[in-house]
Amino acid sequence: MTMKDRFDEGDLPNFEPDGKVGLMATVDPDGLPHITLITAMQALDTRRLVFGQFCEGRGKRYAEERRKVGFLFLSLDRRVWRGTASWTGKSDSGPEHAMMNKKPMWRYNSYFGIHTVHYLDVVSASGAEPIAMGRVVAGFAKGALAKAAIGPRLGPAPHPGAMNPWTSAFVSRPGNLKFAAYVGADGYPRVVPQLAASCSGGGRAYLPGTEYPEEVAGIPDGSSVALFAMALSMEDVLVRGRFRKAGSGGFVDVDWVYNSMPPVAERIYPPLRLSEKVTAF
Repeated sequence: MTMKDRFDEGDLPNFEPDGKVGLMATVDPDGLPHITLITAMQALDTRRLVFGQFCEGRGKRYAEERRKVGFLFLSLDRRVWRGTASWTGKSDSGPEHAMMNKKPMWRYNSYFGIHTVHYLDVVSASGAEPIAMGRVVAGFAKGALAKAAIGPRLGPAPHPGAMNPWTSAFVSRPGNLKFAAYVGADGYPRVVPQLAASCSGGGRAYLPGTEYPEEVAGIPDGSSVALFAMALSMEDVLVRGRFRKAGSGGFVDVDWVYNSMPPVAERIYPPLRLSEKVTAF
């Protein structure tokens, strides 16, 4: 994949529709990858991105704190653009703030709108890449074989109950979109489509690597990998764990699960400690 330091001018209109998929990968305080769905993200020009914030979550905070970001756009005609960027600032007013709030998704929203816009400078950007559906189909077939042949040799998953049945089924569902993220040697996170990813029980996910095989094969063994799964109904979930290489793909021993859907984005596993019941007022 050839990367440049800017977008092609002709690609910019593809990032404007509300119906596209926009993803932002960030790095948490422990140096681990995180993925956030950001539909209100687009290019201002060939070298700058802007995204709007309407709810609170970890990804926006990590972008501001760590400044190194990975991004992905998936257009309505199933083309992908990927790259890295640096967070440069934010604003609660101005032309970009007004532009975001005039979009149909937000202009007619009775409850909330975009309250902050964030600015990113493009560091690297790919051209348009079509989703290779043949590789996705091959990935599901490879996954079934790998989970049966290789999975048992790995032994039990360290956290077999990390993903509940809903999460495991959701990640494995063929019609859902799935994307992996890892932190590169330069500290920038990268997002990689892995539509054929699936789960092996409640504690392990499998990345077949039939999509972007060289990149998946280059993820260091033992590194942390995040896997984001979403449906077109806007349901989504994020899991993360240690990557165990297996040929051109690999398994993720899931040890962390996160609900990124509004209204409350928060960790699911390990379970949060609940506050004690109030008995006296």
